[in-house]
Amino acid sequence: MERAKAVLKDVFNFPAFRLSQEQAISRLVEQNENALVVYPTGGGKSLCYQIPSLCLDGGITLVISPLISLMKDQVDSLVKRNVKAASLDSTLSMEDASWVKAEVLSGSMKILYVAPERLNNEAFFQLICSVNIVLLAVDEAHCISQWGANFRPEYLKISRFCQEANVERVLCLTATATPEVVEDICTSFSIKKEGVFRTPVFRPNLSLRVEVITDSPSLPRKLDILVPILKSRSGPSIVYVTLQKHCEEVADKLLARGLSDVLVYHAGLPAAQRQEVQEKFMTAPDCIVVATIAFGMGIDRHNIRQVVHLFMPKTLENYSQEIGRAGRDGLRSECVMFLAAEDIPVLEGFNRGDTCAKRDLHLWLQEVAMKKPAKDKTLDFNLYEQSKSYDIRANVLNLCYAQLELDYGFIRAVTPFFSIYEITPRDGNGRASMYNDQSKEAVTIRTHWRDKGFKFEINVVDVAARTGIDRNDLARKINRWEMDGLIQTRPSQVRGRYALLDKPLPQTPEGIEGIVDKLYTRMRQREEEGVMKLKKVLDLVTDDECIPRNLSRFFGGEDTVPDDGCGLCTFCQTGQGVEFAPQPVVNVNRAQLTAILNACSERDDPRLLARMAFGITSPRLTALKCSTSHPLFGSMVSTDFNALVAAFDAECAKVDYRNLTPPPATKKRTYS
Repeated sequence: MERAKAVLKDVFNFPAFRLSQEQAISRLVEQNENALVVYPTGGGKSLCYQIPSLCLDGGITLVISPLISLMKDQVDSLVKRNVKAASLDSTLSMEDASWVKAEVLSGSMKILYVAPERLNNEAFFQLICSVNIVLLAVDEAHCISQWGANFRPEYLKISRFCQEANVERVLCLTATATPEVVEDICTSFSIKKEGVFRTPVFRPNLSLRVEVITDSPSLPRKLDILVPILKSRSGPSIVYVTLQKHCEEVADKLLARGLSDVLVYHAGLPAAQRQEVQEKFMTAPDCIVVATIAFGMGIDRHNIRQVVHLFMPKTLENYSQEIGRAGRDGLRSECVMFLAAEDIPVLEGFNRGDTCAKRDLHLWLQEVAMKKPAKDKTLDFNLYEQSKSYDIRANVLNLCYAQLELDYGFIRAVTPFFSIYEITPRDGNGRASMYNDQSKEAVTIRTHWRDKGFKFEINVVDVAARTGIDRNDLARKINRWEMDGLIQTRPSQVRGRYALLDKPLPQTPEGIEGIVDKLYTRMRQREEEGVMKLKKVLDLVTDDECIPRNLSRFFGGEDTVPDDGCGLCTFCQTGQGVEFAPQPVVNVNRAQLTAILNACSERDDPRLLARMAFGITSPRLTALKCSTSHPLFGSMVSTDFNALVAAFDAECAKVDYRNLTPPPATKKRTYS
């Protein structure tokens, strides 16, 4: 560990390790064992792989990270310290990507950051398997677990990659993990119990308060309470809201009430504007940022005095991570959660919206199973079009493909490709060189491209289908022209691509139905698990117990809360949990039900009608113009969702689930 201590001081300018960093690093460097580190955001997780990467000779450290912005921040910080680090992501130019790959192959690159989706790329897999991976670091490792609040299907494939690429050791990192999630991570990466390093959840300097709002609408009363809190701040504050539209609305109202230096942050803002907000927040003495949960990743400011959840957080994992950004300097800091009955349906909708109709799941699997493979024994699909056609959200569709791959062994995701290429000659010589190319592929491209003046456009998938020339050969020719400096390209309409494995996809109606039953059952289970996570947030604050003690128990951590409680939370101050038990309306309003039925003529999917009534958007509702712009969208948001499904199911059954008007010809709504 002497070398690790020297790197800590000489490269990172820290005098000593914090928390259990030294033990975690020792486990990797000296014991050559895998490890899991569960530290709060800003607790120093990154050093646990950055220092070993500079101590372990003879190979590269590969870091799996979910966000390009986080990768960029980490790389910039390392490069400033003269550490050879880079990311390989979609924002790089061809020249920059080529440089990164060359540095990896030469052995001079020490740390390489990639998104989990890149593991599906065959060229990347060949590249990274040609070098020795001395350490694989999995950031946001809770995404591995289907029990987690932020599950991502591509994370499931990382453990398989470790085996296939002969990774020497693995470090998993996360800020929040329940006992179930820890068990999932440890099972996936063969991490022993003694290889788990975590800090207690309890932070004695945080005051966890709860405010119950009974007014409707609730926002004016929330602001009445919030404004004095913010005016008393002695440092920067974060106000978390649920939706992007809340950000601007709340910020404007805070400014109107006399607060200044109010910033807005959400994922819908341009990248440059988000970066500007982050930089200002890091330097301004007492600014306020109104943000969705997109804000906070990578923020390492130690004197944040207030974290406010103006709308209820949807999981305890989110809540714990977000309040963990307050008071890292150890000084008293305030965390306030507002509860209002009208906020809950929106959060419930996030979970209900991911479950599609079973019929649509059947139609999707039928297309996948019956499609004729390409010459290279792969299947490819326009996932955007499938999402629209089958009314399955994009993230859910990706999970369905991952389940066919990981749970059933039918397919394996390989390098995706683009359907459309926009080709711009660099100059007259580039145009001439393209026209002088007499290869079969070049002639075919020129014959079928669409002239757009200074540029051309071609759909290589359509051209391949019409001419019989392999799409790969057409794309390879276009890429060759670009590599030779003749053209610039802008590809679009990505298609997912999957290699067929030895186990054949089901071909019979019974076989397809059997897989659909299992996929749909798991989909409904995830929905109910999400709704239960909402209930656990309410249980945390309505229980007659110290809030930090309840939170610590949820995460299975060591109970370091004093026997008589934290002394600062709402329960410890009042002697009782808050009273808050909103009850959804179970009796469906017939007039409102009829209004929805009159507005939307679809009858093949009761859940679609329930989504419209409850205010849960979907690709099909958007196409029908029955989504957010429709006056009846969300008009029954106070009604129990399952009661809505049952009521609309009864109405659809009356017409044998047949639509009242024919669907558009482009929509795949019937069985073949």
